[in-house]
Amino acid sequence: MNSPSSRSFLRQLDLGTLDLFLLVVETGSIARAAESGQLVASAVSKRIAELENLVGLPLFERHARGAHPTAAGERLARHARTLLNDVDRLRQDIASFSGGIHGNVRVCASASAVEQFLPADLAIFAHSNPDIRIDLRQGSSRVVANAVLNRKAELGICGHCEEVAPLQSRPYRMERLVLVVPHKHALAGRDTLEFAEALDYEQVGLRGSSTVQATLNQVARSANRVLRQRLEVDSLSAMCRMIECGIGIGVMPLGAFQAMGEQRLHAATLIDPWAVRELNLHAIDFEELSAAARCFVERLTADMK
Repeated sequence: MNSPSSRSFLRQLDLGTLDLFLLVVETGSIARAAESGQLVASAVSKRIAELENLVGLPLFERHARGAHPTAAGERLARHARTLLNDVDRLRQDIASFSGGIHGNVRVCASASAVEQFLPADLAIFAHSNPDIRIDLRQGSSRVVANAVLNRKAELGICGHCEEVAPLQSRPYRMERLVLVVPHKHALAGRDTLEFAEALDYEQVGLRGSSTVQATLNQVARSANRVLRQRLEVDSLSAMCRMIECGIGIGVMPLGAFQAMGEQRLHAATLIDPWAVRELNLHAIDFEELSAAARCFVERLTADMK
């Protein structure tokens, strides 16, 4: 099949079909995409077939469990996300001329940011900007960086990791890590300590906290020890509960401890240099953000000025 000309392609390309195409990519199934898009599966299948006919290539490999994008489908998905993000920015920028900024800001943030600082910032922002919706997702620093790089989020908030290197950064908050222990633990009488002093005890880790976990493992290796991690949990609140039940001790941000476990547990300040960390805002290009996202960045960085 001959490729359509640029203008012909533009006139035949439908943004709604691209949106449905991304739903199939993200859900892995035409049926699930149809359910998410509140359409019948046959309608979604027809739109995908029309898109494949337009580009002249199969975009999915169909199988019993759903649909997986081909190499061409993966490439189209990257362009489709960029295009639909640009359309959303266009909508928001035009809406700003009618008095007030409207829109949706997609944010991906680490547990440290979500558990400590974002709730108060979001409350202030929501009160001042009732027409802007924040779509917040949580993940490890690497997940946050990849979400921004793949344009699944406009903004990322996390600590340092290798994956954030290609992104632009702005400072957000400083956090201090503490060692949390039960009140009757042998270390409960300590107000400060180095993490190496905790290596004799069972640990509770946070799943997905790759940067902190790598640091703790490095401390153990430097002391010719092995980190005695008994289990991993999915949230800092679950970590507090496990520590309270005596399963182990754990490292977490001071702000999260103050919000969740201050009355039930004891926290000793870690005096290791790596225990003070910077959380940053990340974007592909801050100047190219939508009006709503730029407004959100101004709120988050207001206290840093």
